[in-house]
Amino acid sequence: MIRAAVLGADVSKSRSPAIHRAAFRALGVTGTYEALSVDAGGFEALVADLRARGYRYLNVTIPHKHAAAALTRARGPEARAAGAANTLIFTPASRARSASIRAENTDGAGLLAALADLGVTPRGARVVMVGAGGAAAGALEALTRAGATVTLLARRPGPARALRLGFSARQRARVVVRTLTNDALARALPGATSLVSAVPAAAWNASMCAALRGMDRGTAVLEMAYGGRTPLGAAVRGRSTRYADGLGMLVHQAARAVELALGEAPPVAPLFRAARAR
Repeated sequence: MIRAAVLGADVSKSRSPAIHRAAFRALGVTGTYEALSVDAGGFEALVADLRARGYRYLNVTIPHKHAAAALTRARGPEARAAGAANTLIFTPASRARSASIRAENTDGAGLLAALADLGVTPRGARVVMVGAGGAAAGALEALTRAGATVTLLARRPGPARALRLGFSARQRARVVVRTLTNDALARALPGATSLVSAVPAAAWNASMCAALRGMDRGTAVLEMAYGGRTPLGAAVRGRSTRYADGLGMLVHQAARAVELALGEAPPVAPLFRAARAR
């Protein structure tokens, strides 16, 4: 019996349970998957409790990704470089060793696969990324490792520059950090291969959406937010021929998380059907 869950500040509407349960069915394994909302003060204790109760893995979302990576020194290369984790995998205790925990970040794999669905190849791509929080960290690491150059626009450039410094010298050279303003966004977009939004849907107010006026029609737009119409989705209609919300990224990163935790990758088609059924 596989036991797993997603942890976040408010995961009451998360589609992760439907996606991961579909993955279990596709792989022919028996399992349960819960959505557990927890604040920052209770996060570490809840992880410890679930680990003690025999859970196989946890997925982690806003705002706990940096805290998840800090729980262990055993980190996958993506989690180590990004300083953030969206997956915690537990190895059961045995007579020879105590229970262990490994932190992984599958956001980057999910992002690259979602961009591929839009026809974007990262090597040589010029990407504009808006936002530099936990959701952006894994995505930025994967993009730069795959050969993209990224203009990173953030309201607080200090943490964005700190994130960049965690990467290899080659990856750092592919990132330019700018303070997020409407003018900076408008200047960055012409000629961009893709625009990636790693901020909440509500951050795209009218003036910020107006900055999209110079975007090329061929620019692919990927928004990490999902679930219903968004201001960005409405704003790019008629401006870009390629747009996707974050559902594809969610499905692809979930498939990678299941593969890391269970040793086998599920087919993504049933996961997409489960995600869209709600």
